[in-house]
Amino acid sequence: MSKIIQRKVTPDEAELLVKEIQQTPYIVGYSGQEWRQAENIRVAEDENGHLIGVSLNTDFGQNWTKISVLYVREEFRGQGIGKTLFYAAFEDAIARGRNVYTISANPIVIMMINQLGFSTFSSLLSFPAAHQNQKGIIYGHTLKWLANFYRVKELIRKHYVFQLKEPFIYAIRLTSPG
Repeated sequence: MSKIIQRKVTPDEAELLVKEIQQTPYIVGYSGQEWRQAENIRVAEDENGHLIGVSLNTDFGQNWTKISVLYVREEFRGQGIGKTLFYAAFEDAIARGRNVYTISANPIVIMMINQLGFSTFSSLLSFPAAHQNQKGIIYGHTLKWLANFYRVKELIRKHYVFQLKEPFIYAIRLTSPG
């Protein structure tokens, strides 16, 4: 049995997340320092309080939240923990009146994105016509996100290590005007 709570991760958990996420194909990830500084984290814990999964929301712009990370430790996958974390991250953004943005190549996450009514697109160059007025804020966030040596290094490394066949899907769900 697991429970989901909103809390910061410990330094040991941050190290564990960096190490384990480096071994996954679908998440670029964040450095240990970024994990330790992050505020909007939901942690799935086992009955002993040990981290078994995590979601990270990142606020940007005036009214946007990115579901930046959804990760469940390998031995706990297939139990609905990821779905619970994703929905909790999404519901938090909605409750705060924020638009939601996320990216994934994971077929299970893409299924949840579709179930929640996100508008999806295959590339930042193929932004949906209905959301053209949101393009600048998403581009700005993406450039800022990419201006990080850790992520650039991980993007390149993962490209060569995993050679993903699945395309990344970009997704937007507007929950507030403009």
